[in-house]
Amino acid sequence: MAELITGPDGAVVDGVLRLGADGVVAAAGYEVTTTKTSRGLRYDVLTPIGEQLSWTAPAAAQRTLVLGGARSGKSTEAERLLADHADTVYVATGGDGSADAEWAERIALHRSRRPASWGLVETIELVPLLETPGPPLLIDCLTLWLSRTMDACEVWADHSRTVQVEQRIEQLAEAWSATTRLVVAVSNEVGAGVVPADAGTRLYRDLMGRVNATLARRSETVLWCVAGRAVAL
Repeated sequence: MAELITGPDGAVVDGVLRLGADGVVAAAGYEVTTTKTSRGLRYDVLTPIGEQLSWTAPAAAQRTLVLGGARSGKSTEAERLLADHADTVYVATGGDGSADAEWAERIALHRSRRPASWGLVETIELVPLLETPGPPLLIDCLTLWLSRTMDACEVWADHSRTVQVEQRIEQLAEAWSATTRLVVAVSNEVGAGVVPADAGTRLYRDLMGRVNATLARRSETVLWCVAGRAVAL
């Protein structure tokens, strides 16, 4: 009877045929066909004695969304995920902190944690970055991206402009889905508290939920951070 043993580095058939995320180490008498699926690369094996086995190598997580509340450890977790990529570009969406001393202190703390080799881009124009091939991106965070996008669209003064923000959310989601980069994005979960008293804050809460849900559906991995611990969703 054919034997299939799986492990973190791949699978082995009968102790001789090796299957991995990147390919096959062939063995005489074994026929292997591969099929790309949404779950990863599926191997269908026909053994020399006519038995058939299948195994799927899990797809690498190209798009990861890290969610959590304030001070939940989500930024630290996102940085950990890309710690081995020396060429990572950190995309800061909150500005440079020049107008707020407390915010500038937070930015300085984040910078001190990051590898010196990482690049830095301060912008809310995420679509061009996602559409351009290049090194990994760490986007921190979508919460500030949304608030500044709402500022740019002047939604706070005129809620009828919400459609412009919704269009930008869809554009971001399309670029996120199609990007060839390795990307990790951080976002806050703001909908778990009391219902906000004013219409503007309620609108922001609702749009934030839409951003998170839209990108989560298009991500291979979604993590939820609580008290410094990350849980896969």
